[in-house]
Formats: sequence, structure tokens, C-alpha cells
Amino acid sequence: MEKHILSKSTYIKGEQCLKQLYLTKNKPKLRDRMPAERIAIFSRGTNVGIYAQDLFHGGIDAGPKHYSQYRKAIELTAQLMTDGQKVIYEAAFQAHKTLILLDVLVKNGDAWDAYEVKSSKSLSETYYKDAALQYHVLVESGVNIRSFSLIHINADYIREDEIDINKLFIIKDVTDEVKNRAQTVSLKIEEEIASINSPEEPDIEIGPHCYAPYDCDFIGYCWKSVKRPSIFNIPSLSKEEQFNIYAKHKSLVESLEYADLSEINRMQIQAQLNKKAYLNQEAVRNFIPDFTEAYILKLLHFTPALPRYSGSMPYEAIPFGFALQKIKTDGSKGDIIRFMANGKTHPKELVYSKLKEYLSDDIPIFIYANTEAKIKGIDVIDLSQLLKKGYYYRSKITKDYTTKSLALAMGIQTPFKAIEMDIVAAQFYNDILDGHKDSMDRAIKIKDYLDRELRIISGFVFGL
Repeated sequence: MEKHILSKSTYIKGEQCLKQLYLTKNKPKLRDRMPAERIAIFSRGTNVGIYAQDLFHGGIDAGPKHYSQYRKAIELTAQLMTDGQKVIYEAAFQAHKTLILLDVLVKNGDAWDAYEVKSSKSLSETYYKDAALQYHVLVESGVNIRSFSLIHINADYIREDEIDINKLFIIKDVTDEVKNRAQTVSLKIEEEIASINSPEEPDIEIGPHCYAPYDCDFIGYCWKSVKRPSIFNIPSLSKEEQFNIYAKHKSLVESLEYADLSEINRMQIQAQLNKKAYLNQEAVRNFIPDFTEAYILKLLHFTPALPRYSGSMPYEAIPFGFALQKIKTDGSKGDIIRFMANGKTHPKELVYSKLKEYLSDDIPIFIYANTEAKIKGIDVIDLSQLLKKGYYYRSKITKDYTTKSLALAMGIQTPFKAIEMDIVAAQFYNDILDGHKDSMDRAIKIKDYLDRELRIISGFVFGL
């Protein structure tokens, strides 16, 4: 059996951009470092796929234990099918120089039903492309496929005492859809293989495809010709708006000619060009009340794909911990109060009630929420709105309004180590609940992250 050239993941990369596929296969060392937040998302998806296997009992896992063992997995799958095995997990097939691992293959009379699991609450175009590829390889491998279905999470499901797996997941038959795409898939495979074998990398300009459906692995390489600062350094513009402007105005100076720029857009462009900070003092004074002392608060949430608690829903944002500190206008700070729920029962009410023990109604509470869920029953002043409303800006805030961007812009010295974003802290907490062998170390890292976030928030308050 010859070695495969494409897999499901590389095929989708080629669907996104042939240059990305070429670089993946021929110049992998140019790949950007995968951010921890993306690894956390992938981990969540893997857990959902394994859990969904319980929809089909009695299966045997044929998947490779190591990336070099794909041939053994293909042989094992074929042997299991020959031996009459009714359910096969991670069934491996290779055809048209393409390898797939199907989540679940189920015997149905003289034919087979194929199932692919997605950890999302809905089905995107990418998932249909993925399914069409797998169907094509299955058929080319000689498998008699009766039906092909996609399984995804039911967004409306509410857990009761135990998870009802049949209500948690939605199974959608997409057989007709993948059959209609068969010829397109065959042609696309040929195009992608030809691109991989080409002596030169494809000449493809940067564009919206760099981020859709996923962030490209080679942005650092492909974007090296973009002169900084550029329109892509303006966080108040969406990706679509940035590319629309870049198509007409390559330089940041020229971009000021774009008619549809808002006042905030223009302010940020000018700040980038002049390398100066912008502060609307009157707006800030109106936004932040007079105070002699205040609380700064960092609240953490996790969003488990599989609802962990009675009454919770898939991907519900659940608070699990916080750090709180009192600051005064003379620059003094109180002790840091930290709390993290053990997660054995639903943490939400416990976290909120614990937090309220330390708060006084007459003292303002500052948070830097960015994308956090709202804080139930607590009035807070979200400092991230100062940036989003255009009241404050520094030229080093070049991508988004996260606390990491803010810290770098203000020169606040905080170590960014194991955790840089909330989603990674959430994954660490989920690992702790699952009994990870390094749970104690993960708890320490979450504590360090909370402390660092408080330093950034207080530095922002005192820097205004």
C-alpha cells in the first residue's frame, strides 16, 4: 500500500488555501507556533468525539496509536469488517491517495452507516466538505455505504440528573448532500495533489481565506511583506473591513482615504501613524466615577461542551473562580482574595455568593471583561469599554483588546507563561475536574494568571 498524500485535515487546509497546503507538506518548519488557546479548543472537540461513541455500543477502536501506524489501522479496520464486527470506532480507509479516520462505522444489513462527530452546536460548510471527502474515500475503498450522517451537539439541551446522550446529540443524515459533491471532491483531490507536487509554491495573495474557516498556520510567513503598521493593526475594524480597505489602500496613510471609516477607526489609524497614545479625558471622567477606593476583579468562566451539572447546557459559560483586590487612589493595594470552586457541584451560585461576601455596595468594582460573561447581580465598570468606545488607545494595541495587548501597550511588566488567555485557564480547570495528573500544578498556574490579570487591571486604572 502506497503512502497517502492527503488526510482529512490537509484536504481541508487545501480547501482553504492551496498555498497553506503546499507549505504544510513541503516547508512545515515555516509553520507558526500553535497558540495554546487553539490547542484547548482541539482538546474539547476530541473529548466530544469520544463521548459520542456511546451512541453506538459494542464498538472496537481501530484507530492508530501513533501517527506512523496508519497502515496497521487500515488493515485492522478491513479485518474487523471481514470478521463481522458491527460497530467500528476510528475506522481507517485509504483511497485516491487520501487517508481518513471515520468516527463511527455501523453495519446495517449488507451495507454500512457512516457517522462523523462534530463538537459544535451547528453544522458549517466546512463540515459538509469534510463529510463529502470521507464519503468519497469510503466509496472508493469499496465500502457499500447506505447512509452518511453528521452528529453535532444540541444547543437547546438542558441536562437533568444524568446526561441523556440521545438528547444531547443531533444526528443529521447528509447522504444526498455528500453524493452530490462526489465529483467536486475527486477534482479537488487531484488539484491539491498537483499543488503539493508542484516545484514552486502557489502564488496566492493574503485575504479573508487566511482566517476562514480557521486561522492559517503560516500567517507569519505569508504576511511578511505587509509593512507595519498596517490596516491590520487597527482593532476597531473587523477582518472583513480590514481586507476591504487593504485591497484598495496598501499603506496605512492611504487608508485614511477610505470613505467608510468611523471616528474611532480614524483615531486609531492616526495613533498608529504618530506612535502616540489617545485619551479622551472628559469621556473617561464620565465613564469612571470618583472614588477613593475601589475593587478590581477578575472572574473566570469555563464553557464545557458536555454539560457537567444538572440544569446546565452545552457551552454554557459557568463562573468557577475569581481574584479580588481593593485599591486606593493613593496607589496602595489590599491583599488579594482568591477563590476557585472545587467543581463537585455547580459552581455558579457558590462563586457569586462567595464574591458578594467581600463586596461593599458603595465601592465601585472595576473589571476588564472583553469577552467574559456578565456577572450576575453585581454592578461592575467594564474598563474594556474605554477601548471599544474609542476613549483610550495606544499604538501597541494592534490586534485585539485582550489584557495581554493592554499590558504590552502600557508597558506593564507581567510574565506571560503557561496561560495567556481565559480559554486556556478554563481548559486547565476542566483538566482539574477530570483528575489530571498535574492538577496541582494547573491550579497554581490559574492562581498566577489571576494575579497577573489583577496587576494589569490595576495598572490600567492608575495609568489613566
